Amino acid sequence: MAEPIKIVEELRKGVYILRVKSPILLEPSAADEMTKRLSDLFETGAQKVIIDMGMVNRMSSLFFRSFIIAGKKAVQNNAKMAFCHISPAIKAGFEMMKMDSFFKIYPDETKAMENI
Repeated sequence: MAEPIKIVEELRKGVYILRVKSPILLEPSAADEMTKRLSDLFETGAQKVIIDMGMVNRMSSLFFRSFIIAGKKAVQNNAKMAFCHISPAIKAGFEMMKMDSFFKIYPDETKAMENI
């Protein structure tokens, strides 16, 4: 059975911070869960979401797809979604797919909170 994705969620100063605590994101069911979780946030009125990827060191393309779907939901709802603490390998994936022009990527949570 696939292990569910581990996410710690916090609401601080009107910003939802999702800290991904799973180091390896490969399971299709976990990608679906991420898509649903983010989409639900935007559909229920969240205006600012930061995804902290500090513990993630491997990720399948299904998660890039998940972030694209959620990013479109954010745009539809006039909301913002950003990332922080992305490893160099995953950042390279964002750049290769040109997702770094669609999403803001910050080096840490403090910078993300200041700029989102």
